[in-house]
Amino acid sequence: MNYIIACETLKPELSAVMGDRDYPIAWIPSGKHSKTEVLRQCIQEAVDAVSEEYSAVLLVFGFCGNSLAGVTARRQPLILPRVADCIPLFLGSQAERDSYGAGYYFFTEGYMRSESTVISEFSRCVEKYGAEEGTDLMKEMLKHYADFAVIDTGAFDGNALAQEIRPFADALNLRVSVIPGNIRLLRKLIAGDWNEDEFLIAPPGGAIIPR
Repeated sequence: MNYIIACETLKPELSAVMGDRDYPIAWIPSGKHSKTEVLRQCIQEAVDAVSEEYSAVLLVFGFCGNSLAGVTARRQPLILPRVADCIPLFLGSQAERDSYGAGYYFFTEGYMRSESTVISEFSRCVEKYGAEEGTDLMKEMLKHYADFAVIDTGAFDGNALAQEIRPFADALNLRVSVIPGNIRLLRKLIAGDWNEDEFLIAPPGGAIIPR
């Protein structure tokens, strides 16, 4: 049996691919992403705590700004998708993510329910600085984006989520779109289909070295 360590923003999609597998899961709070060293330490501690009864540890993350670089396998191999962050896990590949360029700010249900989002930050800015100044500040922060894009992974209602974020997008003069998702990488990860082009495998005693 495998053991899973996963970012909590992927809960809906991971639930969708688990089927009847009852692999134990250690959820890492999304807020740990705010600092590279904090996330790395949190994941390493979770890896260190896995008992020897499990065959492999599946890391449901991307490289996350090199936050996973140096995480070391202990008693089992570590398996990690070769993607820059979690967005390709919702879209199917790093190449598909790259095809959208830099103008899209992506949303999923898991992201919207996490402890810190661009929407919650907008609300905090308005509360602290007032509607006009807070909105102007967020417009400046998001000036390189043109779209709030909801990735419809099939694990939640994409259109409903788009309607939820539309008032915020309208206030910031951003478009809202719903784009097709693909969770094939998650399916392959859980199924044990770990080809070397798409997955990094760190053997016991080895460390994650992104390439």
